[in-house]
Amino acid sequence: MKKRITDLHPRTFLAFAASLVTTLLNAQYNDKGTVHLAVGPSFGIHSTRYEQRIVISGAEFPETTNDGAATITYPIQVGYGFSRLFSLGLLIEPGSYLDSNATRSNSLIIYGVEPRFHVVNKDRFAWMVGGQFGGSSLTIQEQGQNVSEAKYSGSLFGLDTGVAFLFTEHFGLQIHLRYLATRMPLKDFSLSGSSIVLSNFEAELNTSGVALQTSLAFRF
Repeated sequence: MKKRITDLHPRTFLAFAASLVTTLLNAQYNDKGTVHLAVGPSFGIHSTRYEQRIVISGAEFPETTNDGAATITYPIQVGYGFSRLFSLGLLIEPGSYLDSNATRSNSLIIYGVEPRFHVVNKDRFAWMVGGQFGGSSLTIQEQGQNVSEAKYSGSLFGLDTGVAFLFTEHFGLQIHLRYLATRMPLKDFSLSGSSIVLSNFEAELNTSGVALQTSLAFRF
């Protein structure tokens, strides 16, 4: 004769129920001690503001140019769960920056820390919000009679919201929408491989925009 769950001894039934509740409570995308890894492309559109200032005989000649740019980057993110609600991660994101003069060769990298809150935290699904705080570096090389190279570096600030879907216990997909802002003063300028000291010249590139990111997600 088959026994129903309700026919079990009360102590056995309570032990079974407690085990089931514990399993359900532990079925979270993020938990204390969980390690997250995400790798995938990100496509961004940004407004840019380039400011330069030339000083000649004590007189200043400022100039500002507003433009737009696109970015194609490849974020690599590693995070660690400190609780079911909160995780903290590291970001490194190399890629390309394409302004209106897309014929120039360039390389972009951003990096930083990522505090992240798991607002919805289910077994196979999570909704996350967080930030990105760190630095950014951009190198633009222009070909001509002489090859010039300008290096900018500065700060990064970002806001992020995204969802995660797990297909198996350890593998899934993340989709994120990000707001990113950078402030990058000109740090170095070289011509034909020789660094040039620009004592009477200052420049700064500021960007702000949004990026859509899709990543393969791994959980351990």
